[in-house]
Amino acid sequence: MNWYWIFWQPLIVSFVCEMKRKNKPSLLKRLLKAMPVLLGIVVVTYAGILIKDIDLPTVLPVSDVQVDGELKFLDKKEIEALVKENISGGYFTVNLSGIRELLLRQPWVKNVSLRRKWPASLNIFIEEHVPVAYWNDNAYLGEKGDVFKPAHIDKRLNLPALNGPLGQHYKVWRFMNVLYRETALLNYEVIRLNLDERRAWQLIIAEQDQVAGNQIKVRLGRFDTEKRLQRFVHILPALRLEKQSADYGLAENKIKIIDMRYPNGFAVQMATDPSVKNKNIHSAVVGFSESIGLLDNNNNNSHHFVCLKDMIATQRSEA
Repeated sequence: MNWYWIFWQPLIVSFVCEMKRKNKPSLLKRLLKAMPVLLGIVVVTYAGILIKDIDLPTVLPVSDVQVDGELKFLDKKEIEALVKENISGGYFTVNLSGIRELLLRQPWVKNVSLRRKWPASLNIFIEEHVPVAYWNDNAYLGEKGDVFKPAHIDKRLNLPALNGPLGQHYKVWRFMNVLYRETALLNYEVIRLNLDERRAWQLIIAEQDQVAGNQIKVRLGRFDTEKRLQRFVHILPALRLEKQSADYGLAENKIKIIDMRYPNGFAVQMATDPSVKNKNIHSAVVGFSESIGLLDNNNNNSHHFVCLKDMIATQRSEA
C-alpha cells in the first residue's frame, strides 16, 4: 500500500500543478493587457511636461473677438478693442471671469456672457441697459429702477426726469409707475417727478402732443399721496374738457399750478394772459366748478380754491 502511494504521489502532484499552470494567465499575457493603460499614463505624463514648457498664448492665441447684442449706446469696435487689450492667456487659459468683470464695470453694460469658439475666437454677448428716465440730471434709471451713470448724459432722449435724495431712486421709480398707470387714459404724460428732502412729491405734466407747450405743476405733498393722486385724476379730465370751451373764460388762460395739499379740495393758479388780465378768473373757476356738478367753491387767498361739494373749505393741511 505504501509502495502504491509512493509511486503515484509524484504523478498526481505534477498533474495538479500542470492544470493550475494552464488555467492561470501567464505573466506575459497580463503585461500585454495592461500595456494600453501604462502607455496612456506615460503619454499623459509627458504631455503635461511639454505643455508646462510651452507658451500657450503664443501657440494658441485668441486672435478674434466678436461682440454681439442689440447695442444702441455702446460701440462694438470699442468693446472689441478693450477686450483685446486685456486678454491674458491663450485659447485654453484665457481668464473669462476677468474679462466679464471688466465689461460689467462699463456703465452701459447690464449683463455679459462669453464663449470660446475654436480655434482662436472669443464670442461676447452683451445686454445693454435700457434707460427709462433721467435721474438727478446726471444719471439714468433702468427698467427695474437701477441707477447707472455713463460719462455722457444725452439730454436729447425723450425721457421723464426723476429727482430725489440719495438712495431713494427705487421709491421714486415705483411711484412713477403708479403715475403712468393712473394717467394712462388722460392724454397727459408726466415729464418730471420730484421727491424733495422733506419727502414731498411734486410732478409736472403736459399734454402728450404738446410737451414743449403748456405744462402744469401738480403738488401732492407728503401725506395721503395716493389719495390725493386719485382726486387729481378725477378732476383733471373735467378741467381739460372745460379748457376746450370758452364758456367760463379758462380757455384763454393756462393752468400753471394745481395744489392738492388740502384735505377737502384743491387750489388752481392760472398763468393769466395779459390780454385778459382784467377778467375775473376766480369767477371762471367758480362757474366751471358749478357746471360739472361735482364741486363747490370758496376763495383761498390769491389762489382759486375749489372745495369738494358738501365739504367746508379749510386751510392747506401742510406747507
